[in-house]
Amino acid sequence: MTKISKLLLASLASGIMYATVPVQAAPSFDCSKAGTRVENMICDNPKIAQLDSDLADAYKTALRDSPWASANKRIRADQRDWIARRDRCDSPRCLRQVYHQRISVLYGEVAGSDPDGEAPQADPAAMQATCRDRAAHVFHTRKPNIETKYEGQRTDGSHAINGTAYLRNVEETFQCSFNSDGSRISQFVVN
Repeated sequence: MTKISKLLLASLASGIMYATVPVQAAPSFDCSKAGTRVENMICDNPKIAQLDSDLADAYKTALRDSPWASANKRIRADQRDWIARRDRCDSPRCLRQVYHQRISVLYGEVAGSDPDGEAPQADPAAMQATCRDRAAHVFHTRKPNIETKYEGQRTDGSHAINGTAYLRNVEETFQCSFNSDGSRISQFVVN
């Protein structure tokens, strides 16, 4: 075997090795700058790193979908308090629990009422985005893999969003039901 053949074979073999290395979940922050014990635990555990990334998406969604500045101020204050609680965790199990709880709270975040006392109007585009975010979290996929469609307001006042998540070789259908003002998901059902 010639020297060039050996080099080509070695380069092909290393390319195969790199191609089969799975991509590890990354948290919402730079692990090279992790400065606390909890941040290092997050970086060292791929499942918790994914939860950190999911929480960052849920936090951005809660801020984006909240129509009032006072609600955003509260959401930010709650997030600071949550980080202080998270930083008291001493095990991966504790971290997983606090992440799941906070993600649930953020996705269930209720948009407040108008300072003038009027309820916010339902916004089909915002409901579709919220439903898409919830489905991305439930199916552990990216938002571009999800389609949603506003089906309208039901006779009971709730709103229906139907959707499809395109996963590996599978399509999952789901439905989000929103309260009458469209500010929160009241039910998420996988069909």
